[in-house]
Amino acid sequence: MSDTSLDKHILDELCKGNTDTWSRVVEDYQSRLLHYAQARVKQQADAEDLVQETFISFIRSVHQFRKETRLETYLFIILRNKVIDHYRTKRHRSVCLLQDVFCGSPDQGSEDAWRYVPAADASATWRVAQDEQDVLQRRALTAGLKDMVGHFKKAKNFQNLKICELLFYSNITNAHAAKILAVKSNAIAVAKHRALKQLKHAVAAYYQLPDSQSDVSDSLLAEIWESQRVSCPKRSTLGAFLLETLEPEWFDYVDFHLTTLGCHFCRASFKDLQLQKTQEKNTLFKNRILASTVGFFAEP
Repeated sequence: MSDTSLDKHILDELCKGNTDTWSRVVEDYQSRLLHYAQARVKQQADAEDLVQETFISFIRSVHQFRKETRLETYLFIILRNKVIDHYRTKRHRSVCLLQDVFCGSPDQGSEDAWRYVPAADASATWRVAQDEQDVLQRRALTAGLKDMVGHFKKAKNFQNLKICELLFYSNITNAHAAKILAVKSNAIAVAKHRALKQLKHAVAAYYQLPDSQSDVSDSLLAEIWESQRVSCPKRSTLGAFLLETLEPEWFDYVDFHLTTLGCHFCRASFKDLQLQKTQEKNTLFKNRILASTVGFFAEP
């Protein structure tokens, strides 16, 4: 069963009030959500409260869930908004990775930084814009981004994918991207030009307009890239990265996505996988000890 089909089945069961399904959802996602929150707030109690509030917001608005969005992504975005609201209220500072520095973190104080941040309530978070043109543009741009990223991955063109992540996901300048990737600035400019041309063509084709009449907003690009997690590796890929069984090109890209780009969603999932692996090792070791000592408890 695909991730999309599984999510649909889960949502159908939740809408029917299936408490067993809800219990499995909490069990499946609570750890990775908690890792995400722990990396963003100082107090363990605050992190746990934010995760609890995330699940409450989700279950309250489950009937409004937009089914084209992955369940995991939806939960992470709700939690991300809860963290932002936490800092708005308490004005704490967060530990920043590359995305925090360049994506409009709470510390920057820019109103525009919050323009595309989801609202605190989950139903409001995913409420589509009243302007029908905006809805259509998002749909066209989302399809264009997914197609472009899918092509990069299929062709193993990870250099261009890294460039696009830095420019469109983290929203950093050409000069910063060139420095991070240790390439010339004109190589970044060329890659950006080609990517934007492809995305404009996708939007224009959707509207059946000339490419010159289509427009692609940087802020909208970043918002869609994050909300749809356009380039995030699958959890199975993160698992293969942990086991070091990925082929070199993929391993290098996933390492970049986790440690250089610093995708908070994937870092949280990866930490959860690390914890599971440790727990599995401990369980195996425990069983090995028990198996070797069980004879001492046999009846005389």
